[in-house]
Amino acid sequence: MSKAYWIKQVSIDSTDLFVEYIQTVIPWLLSVGGIVIAKDISQKSDLNEWDGGQLGVVVEFESKAAARKAFDSNVFQEFIGLHNLASDLSLSIFG
Repeated sequence: MSKAYWIKQVSIDSTDLFVEYIQTVIPWLLSVGGIVIAKDISQKSDLNEWDGGQLGVVVEFESKAAARKAFDSNVFQEFIGLHNLASDLSLSIFG
């Protein structure tokens, strides 16, 4: 089976949501077999505190089925729905 990847970018405006995203989604990705292989964070300003910006992540999965299962999971869908991130999220699955 060949590996598959999430190529994901999300806009996050608030510090609280950024922290919650990092503390919730990243550990959850690891728990479902995802491995974060690259990340890029670009903030709107040079401030030391988050004031909004983009978070880009590349996540590796064992297979395309595993990547799709993670995306379709209730945990991920509920998180993005609860925080109205669907319109600010770009996610592609390759593999």
